[in-house]
Amino acid sequence: MKQIALLLTLFLSFSSCGQTLENEIESILHDCLVKSYKAEQVNIKQELDELEKYLISSKSLKSSAGQSYFDFYKEIADLNDIPTTLDHDRFENIYKLTPNKFYSIDCLEKLKRADSSTIADSKYSQMTLAIQNAAQNEVSPSSIAKAIISVLGPSDFDNQYYRAVALLTIAYTANSEVGIQRQLETNENEDNAEYESISVTLTEKDQIILNRNEISQEELKIALAEFIKANGSNHEINLRADKAASYDFYLKIQDQIVLVYNELRNELAMTKYDQTFNELTGNQQNEIKRIFPKRIKIFVGQNAQSLWRVNGCLQSFRSLA
Repeated sequence: MKQIALLLTLFLSFSSCGQTLENEIESILHDCLVKSYKAEQVNIKQELDELEKYLISSKSLKSSAGQSYFDFYKEIADLNDIPTTLDHDRFENIYKLTPNKFYSIDCLEKLKRADSSTIADSKYSQMTLAIQNAAQNEVSPSSIAKAIISVLGPSDFDNQYYRAVALLTIAYTANSEVGIQRQLETNENEDNAEYESISVTLTEKDQIILNRNEISQEELKIALAEFIKANGSNHEINLRADKAASYDFYLKIQDQIVLVYNELRNELAMTKYDQTFNELTGNQQNEIKRIFPKRIKIFVGQNAQSLWRVNGCLQSFRSLA
């Protein structure tokens, strides 16, 4: 089922250091994930440590103990929702990789060479089976959370593997304001401000409409780059989605828009400082952000938001079969 792709990826992707043989599968996946993020100049362990501190300070997690993570999933099961909000920009490095980019071909080949009995006996395998069974009966945050805690106990979340994938799941599924309705890097006085705006519409047939004309993703990227360059900080992108537009397509286009911003910022950083954006100091990065602020408004019907929220939660896991 396509909708469970993201959730399965996240929960089956991370593991602890110093693995024993029984954690061999998780060790392989962990190495793949760390290497993939490292290629994007991201220390994913450090990023997840910061996310955990944030969740504890905001009272979403009681502590870093495994029991707190277990209780968090129990709360999801009871509420049928993700009980936290998250500032997407604060943890933007986590989103430099989408779950479908966690694994290289070499990584998957190494996994295939693992002993079949090792895979079958692993909690990795038990988790996959539990989630797949749950998805056959009811596709909801509650059903997935129940499947998770039917396999994992509080002590399992003390293991770095399960702690990390739980944090990644939270990062990708927390509060719809982070994903479905995010408005990035606005200032306190911008609520009533008027900007030069451009509207992008996603149709029920997964088409992109700009100025009443259907365009390709590459054409969209070029058009948005030109629009942002022309208007600098005085711009706004309005992304509208028909209620029948697919969640996968919506995420793909949203990621494409963010990529445009990242490329413009990097280009300006090289021009002004002869360094990439990631190599700049905090003050220098803020200067670049003021010139090219990420200003995106999302317009999606409430019914579509509810459906996409469920799909987003489910897509945090992905079967590697």
